[in-house]
Amino acid sequence: MKRFLIVIIASLLLMAQGCDKPDDNRSEVIDKARSNFISSFYSDSEKGFERYLQDNPQGEYRLEAWNYLVKIAAEVRHDSDRGAAILEAMYLEFGHKPEEASTLKRQLAEMYIRTGQYKAAVEALEKSLEYAGQSQERLDESRTMLAESFRKLRNYDLAIYTYNDIAKSTDNNVIKARALFEMAHTLTLIQAWERAESELEKLLKMDGVPEDIHAEAAFMLADIYEDRHEYKRAAELLEQIADTYPNPYAVRYKLDYLEKRF
Repeated sequence: MKRFLIVIIASLLLMAQGCDKPDDNRSEVIDKARSNFISSFYSDSEKGFERYLQDNPQGEYRLEAWNYLVKIAAEVRHDSDRGAAILEAMYLEFGHKPEEASTLKRQLAEMYIRTGQYKAAVEALEKSLEYAGQSQERLDESRTMLAESFRKLRNYDLAIYTYNDIAKSTDNNVIKARALFEMAHTLTLIQAWERAESELEKLLKMDGVPEDIHAEAAFMLADIYEDRHEYKRAAELLEQIADTYPNPYAVRYKLDYLEKRF
């Protein structure tokens, strides 16, 4: 079904190559389509952008028109499958331009994630990351999405590897802290307790860690200590986050339990 949608939508591009029509009304068509979108006349807007693409194979506003079609499909109609198909068709047209190609593959991954198609999301993200010239912030965001997708697929080894790569390569302390925390969390899923403990302890010693990440890491580390019957050590950690953990009741409940154990 997805391939059928891509073929149909791509025909807007391919059919247009043989019918270069007069450009007298191209500005009028794109302006009307924009106006209809702003006025919430989405069907008319969609038809206008499709007409612009058909009539203007070399048009200045083709990328804008395609992007509006994606918005209408995904955000207005909540049809992520059609949104993904449009993005695939866009990639056929703009895939030779590194900046646009990287962005399109990233958007495509986001669309697949919305529909739980994590394998397809991984493929799109890996392709997106192949393009040079991306900012560190963009790389961090894409790699984080990639790690999360690996974890959703229960490919924990690749998730751990990717989170570790983010922590080592980023120059953003917040991103590094979150990557270390998520790596530790993933390690607990495969019961790699000692390595999870090591990563959490490393995280808690870092400077510039946001309060919420610090508190979550301390709570997770306290769980590991508790599992090893190191109740006093776990309680000491929890005391430090009694006022900063997002759920203070959970901290107090666990402290009351632990204090009875030593």
